[in-house]
Amino acid sequence: MMKTFVTLAAFAAGSNALVSRGDSCCFHLTASGGASGSVGQLSDGQNRIGDSSLSPAQYCINSSGGITDSHGRGCILTPPTTQFQCDQGASPTTGFSVSSSGQLEYNGSPQFIACETGQNHGLNIYTKNSTAVTQCVNVNLKADSCSGSGSGAGASSSSVPAMSSWVSTPAQSASASSAPASSAPASSAPSVPGGPVSSAQCMTGSPVTTTVTVTDCSCATSGAPVPGGGGSYPSGSSSVMPSGPAGGSQDTSTVMSTPSGPAGGAQSSTPTGGSQPSTMTSVPVSSATAHGSCPTTLSSDNYQYPHLIIPVDSASPSTAPGTSYNGTVTSTISSIFNFDIPKAYSDKTCSLVFLFPKKADLETSSYSFSGDGKIDVSKLSAVASESTSYSNAPSVAQDLGDITISPGNSYVVDTFACPAGEAIAFEMKNAGSTNLNFFEDWNPSPLGLFITSC
Repeated sequence: MMKTFVTLAAFAAGSNALVSRGDSCCFHLTASGGASGSVGQLSDGQNRIGDSSLSPAQYCINSSGGITDSHGRGCILTPPTTQFQCDQGASPTTGFSVSSSGQLEYNGSPQFIACETGQNHGLNIYTKNSTAVTQCVNVNLKADSCSGSGSGAGASSSSVPAMSSWVSTPAQSASASSAPASSAPASSAPSVPGGPVSSAQCMTGSPVTTTVTVTDCSCATSGAPVPGGGGSYPSGSSSVMPSGPAGGSQDTSTVMSTPSGPAGGAQSSTPTGGSQPSTMTSVPVSSATAHGSCPTTLSSDNYQYPHLIIPVDSASPSTAPGTSYNGTVTSTISSIFNFDIPKAYSDKTCSLVFLFPKKADLETSSYSFSGDGKIDVSKLSAVASESTSYSNAPSVAQDLGDITISPGNSYVVDTFACPAGEAIAFEMKNAGSTNLNFFEDWNPSPLGLFITSC
């Protein structure tokens, strides 16, 4: 009888161990953008791009969004520079996730910074730029497996969790992104996930599913902009034709006096900290009234950022420029923005908003702007991919009309029933003499094209 009990106890312990390992998934990283190459690791745990003397390092991510390396060291963001490295005995920083198309993200953002070290052409990795580092470029990090893993539900152990974009599931049931399988970022500076998804290498035991609770917004929220939009995305959403948004005649006469920047309060998980941006005027320009549109403020779980940005050029109609961190509007260049709408947005209202703060209010982004500010915005019939060029770009499904932008304002372009579980695309193009180039960023003050929900 005792032997049987010991055997059963050992079996139970083994089952628990299997569940624990099954809740983690392992991968390697490859950088693209301003710097490219596999991510290796020094003996002290510093992670580096482009050092040919280093072998590709292996990392594992758990359902809390914490990463450990192959030596079991916790990977952290060292203060104050936010360098990404793995230290013995350290508790891993949470908030990392691998998107449905393999993009490593921190707090929902795919944007990382790589800075020269002066050693073997290697670059250290950071989540934000600072005056303490130099010779830096924007990069994104692609995982070769584990799509849909991690959490993205927090910043670090000292931050308040602000969003839960990804449900922790086995990689075999990973969610889809708006970037089709052929749209993997290569050497250009990508802003978003895209590309083929490899099967997970370290999934063992029974799948472990983390239930994510999404709190509905009240349409009057404010606070620090942390990438949000909880819920899961459907498999194959990129191939589903989205339902058309509500539209009609354009009305540019209504003005909302809601602030578009963070308003402080209880939500303190803004990754960059710093001062609060000044208030911007919010101008709705769609057929929806100010009362019917969603807020232009970005709070923890009420918005989506573009998962793919493609600038296409009529002067080079056959050239596929690939993914970009920037949105660009000139006399020949227009930009296409792909969005994935979570299933959790079912029965919600969505607003397409363009946020254009003053340069003085920016902390991690910038833009160049000249001309009359007139921009035509359209909803497209399909999403773009990395192979999209001007000549093969999706057709216009609905012209949403013109907006005339000026710094210090935010604009509600259109309001519509959220196409939950679908991928949709919008295009911004010149409607006058506008020359605009902006770095899409949710950090204070948010800059670019977003979808908010309520």
